Amino acid sequence: MKSIQALWACFILVLGLCVYLLFFKGEKIAYVESTRIFQEYKGAKVEREKLEAKGKEFKLKIDTLNFEVREAIIKYDGQSDNNAKQIIQLKQKQLNDYQRSVQESFQSEESAVMTKVAAELNAFLKDYGKRNGYKFIFIANPSGTIAYAADGTNVTDDVLKEINSN
Repeated sequence: MKSIQALWACFILVLGLCVYLLFFKGEKIAYVESTRIFQEYKGAKVEREKLEAKGKEFKLKIDTLNFEVREAIIKYDGQSDNNAKQIIQLKQKQLNDYQRSVQESFQSEESAVMTKVAAELNAFLKDYGKRNGYKFIFIANPSGTIAYAADGTNVTDDVLKEINSN
């Protein structure tokens, strides 16, 4: 009887070891730091620089309209003429409309750019994971989606080195 129990115990132990070796041993899991990836990826930097250039261009146009409003106020200051008030109101409305339009356009473009960059990064990470035999690559963000990770599981430096060399 004891030999049958010992045989069953050995069988269960061997079965457990086989399951472990087949399914869990050698599984590679890693993570990348999203903030660093978005800050240090050259493709993202190029897109941010383009957005900044457009932002400066919009700011110059807004500054010009602000100047025109101030000039109109100075020019027509003290005049009780309804035409003068209408000119000032028109200039202020043009400025407000343009600012709102620019802000909406800029936010829309920024969202589209970030979506494009995220798609590039996701495609790269998928390929990187396959080539390097990873079962999972997680994204760690500053809000703390990964509470703990063993040393050697952060592949951010390797990913940045490889994606930026392309």
